[in-house]
Amino acid sequence: LNKKFLSALISFPHPTLGSTGSRLLDGNSSYAESLELFLADFHNAESALLFNSGYVANLGFFSCVSQPGDAVIIDEYVHASIHDGLRMSRASLITAFKHNDVEHLKVKLTEAKQQIKEQNNIFVVVESLYSMGGDFAPLIEIDEILKPFNVYLIVDEAHSVGAYGNKGKGIVCELGLKHRVFARILTFNKAIASSG
Repeated sequence: LNKKFLSALISFPHPTLGSTGSRLLDGNSSYAESLELFLADFHNAESALLFNSGYVANLGFFSCVSQPGDAVIIDEYVHASIHDGLRMSRASLITAFKHNDVEHLKVKLTEAKQQIKEQNNIFVVVESLYSMGGDFAPLIEIDEILKPFNVYLIVDEAHSVGAYGNKGKGIVCELGLKHRVFARILTFNKAIASSG
């Protein structure tokens, strides 16, 4: 194992361990780019972006994706890191629906459509598997009610990736919804038992 690791390490140009700084200032690591390509391919995604942790991924993603005039509708039990990211966002409307209650989600969708302009976006945010209660989001039902609303679904899969789905790809892939979901947030620090 040691020999394989060292061989892989020196196969990349300019091998380094650690980030040595931000990508903006120090450029992209060939390791990070290689891992992003692998993760995108493995999870049948268009692309992947690597963050230092799931918490930082949620901060970075939710603070910048929604724009002024947009609405974000979250399940009331989403992780605190999502709330933290949304506090830094520019969304005009952030509201919650009752946990796993698709009927209440419909109400919130209708309200959001009435409160934002037609050209603005609506994002719905859920976790595929909720850590505190151990219950699953009704993703198929949520997907069905979102279709007429033209809404972007975001799924945090921190607690399902590595444990559910073929080869641990998570519940979104298992249910065949990968092309219906705008973004999936994955992490290495749960079932994959690493950092982040």
